[in-house]
Amino acid sequence: MPVHVSRRPVALVALVIAVLAPLVTRAGEKQSPNSPQDVLTYHNDNNRSGWFSAETQLTPAIVGSTAFGLRKVIALDGRIDAEPLFVSGQTIAGQGVHDVVYVATEANSIYACDAASGAILWHGHFGLPVPDIYKNGDDNVYPMMGILSTPVIDRTAGFMYFVGDSFSGGGDNFRLHAISLSTGLDALPPAIIQFSESLSDGTLWTFNPQYQLQRPALLEANGSIYVAFGSTGDIVPNISRGTILRFNATTLLPMTGDLTDRLTIPQSNYYLSSIWQSGYGPAADAGGDIFFSTGNSDPNTPSYSQAFNRPDSMVRLSSDLLTLKDSFTTYDYFELDGFDGDVGSGGLMLLPDQPGPVPHLAIAGGKDDRAFLMNRDNMGGYTQGGPDNVLQTINMGSCWCGPSYYVGSDGVVHIITGGGNGVTSWKLQTSPTPQLVQEASTGSSVVNGLPDNGGVIPVVSSNGTAAGTAIVWFVQRPAASSDVNPGTPLTLYAYSATNLSQPLVSILGGTWTHADNSNANIVPTIAKGRVYVASNMQLRIYGLGIRPAEAIPDPISPSQPEAISCPASIAPATAVSGSTQIHQLYGTVCQANGAELKLALRTGRAVSIDTGTKFNARRPVLLTPGRPLHVVLTIDKTGVAHAQKITPAHAITASTPADQ
Repeated sequence: MPVHVSRRPVALVALVIAVLAPLVTRAGEKQSPNSPQDVLTYHNDNNRSGWFSAETQLTPAIVGSTAFGLRKVIALDGRIDAEPLFVSGQTIAGQGVHDVVYVATEANSIYACDAASGAILWHGHFGLPVPDIYKNGDDNVYPMMGILSTPVIDRTAGFMYFVGDSFSGGGDNFRLHAISLSTGLDALPPAIIQFSESLSDGTLWTFNPQYQLQRPALLEANGSIYVAFGSTGDIVPNISRGTILRFNATTLLPMTGDLTDRLTIPQSNYYLSSIWQSGYGPAADAGGDIFFSTGNSDPNTPSYSQAFNRPDSMVRLSSDLLTLKDSFTTYDYFELDGFDGDVGSGGLMLLPDQPGPVPHLAIAGGKDDRAFLMNRDNMGGYTQGGPDNVLQTINMGSCWCGPSYYVGSDGVVHIITGGGNGVTSWKLQTSPTPQLVQEASTGSSVVNGLPDNGGVIPVVSSNGTAAGTAIVWFVQRPAASSDVNPGTPLTLYAYSATNLSQPLVSILGGTWTHADNSNANIVPTIAKGRVYVASNMQLRIYGLGIRPAEAIPDPISPSQPEAISCPASIAPATAVSGSTQIHQLYGTVCQANGAELKLALRTGRAVSIDTGTKFNARRPVLLTPGRPLHVVLTIDKTGVAHAQKITPAHAITASTPADQ
């Protein structure tokens, strides 16, 4: 696969690369030591704590003043789903030493930017990205798929590892790269990701990249790089499976892997159990075990199996991925499967070792409002009919999100959740048994946004445990949608961690396209007095000015929300076929007034549906104009259609079943 790297300044670059590339890309070469401010992996560490604990400049008082604001906007070549990473004191070939922020885009690009000025130091392009229509029309990622997940940096080796999805010859391949932090060139031959696994009946399942997305952040642990996969929007559920693989970090040679579902067709034709976690990366404990959450599986037949299907579960695997050491599956997983209410929409976070009777804790939760506090040495298994065998269940609101934690000046761990109830602080009580006690919440308004009330992914910055320094940061999703670049607005929020009632700052945080069906799982990065937020075709740098009230003109003008209109209506009975009492329609919301939903069908007509019937009480879907839906309905004797169940359709494509 051709790789193009451009650098600035251009003079003498080719000569410098030719001389230095062999020197800077050898594994084991001595590099600058890690700095406390470095951000080398998703959510800052392998626990996925989201705590930037060496921030000495940004305090609530300063961030809440006119000294803090936008300092730079850098134009990039594609949408960014990955969290920016930060390396201090990095040597860039031919350009000296810089603090560098690294950004990966869906156009299959990596950018190295000066962390203060925003100057692009080098830009590497790693193949043609994959159009979403080839990925079965999965417009969760729109309009192309390249580097979707957050890379991981090994400062000792001088490498950045990332996975790109590239398109050539009418098909796509995932490749794991290890590039030099200094030059952007491949330091090792890229590894094409290929994998097969035996299923429960001995047949062989083979990884097919067309039906997979590599959304979770990469993990480096145990001398390995771990790469996890999920489905393309649940669109082809008989092929997609949750998959996790590991590669040797020194050679990129494949090692071992595992599936979250080893069932076969006689038992189920709806596999999934994807690993996606809204981009949150798998976690690793001090012993090297790997932890993650999984998504929904078969909505028609219960599919939990000792043969290893773990739908809607939290999973613990051995470091070699060969042993399922423990798991927790909520007792009502099959109900969640029925309305796409998977727990795998949220990331799983490990807590630092705690005093008291249960030292090893973990927390995770997903779309159905709940978060689970678990003993990771005895996660809870599966109890048919309930109750769940976990330490505690809390209500955080529906969640496309992941938690964070920090240690306050009181020496106590505080958990921050970002579900639909709002960004919420919980105090960890460790004795007599571990419990989370709610402290404060922002309320739900600042976490609402398209495509659903799905929450946010908060992080925390502080100067260690010094009192009065902890700040909670997050990016709110857009309230409206447009497919025209740059997209509709995102909002960057900051709150004092000890006062979630009033924001310190609320500022344009970037833009996003196709928000009515595409998740903006954006995570801000904080380092050395600056905040980095990457969104659609841009990296924004916020920080302190030279003088109070200093401001720069914002070069981004967000797009106007798209207008949605309904085509001519037809009677519900005309829109369906067959003599069954239960009907199914796939279409796009074109209007929603009170209990009336108007659904634009593939025939170019619209049908009215009464949504007053109680449906999806656990997680109602927002009836946002432009949103694709799958509606299960009945038609009464007067010809009125009544919704019985409404779920997201992800996309309407040739693979979508016919209306009936």
